[in-house]
Amino acid sequence: MQSNAKPPPEPSFGVNRGRGPVARHLRKWLVSREQSVHTSFMCGVAYRLGDFATGLVIAWLIARY
Repeated sequence: MQSNAKPPPEPSFGVNRGRGPVARHLRKWLVSREQSVHTSFMCGVAYRLGDFATGLVIAWLIARY
């Protein structure tokens, strides 16, 4: 017995067009995440260097007096 049902329609360009803004949003979000990771890394490095410099000054003061 053969089925008279139509095959499912192929996705139209309208569906793909709706994904454009979502893809753009995700790309922007990824770029902003990369920048925030870089910024966080640089802040961490600055914090560590400041901590190290403070330790050196304290060690110098202790050794001097």
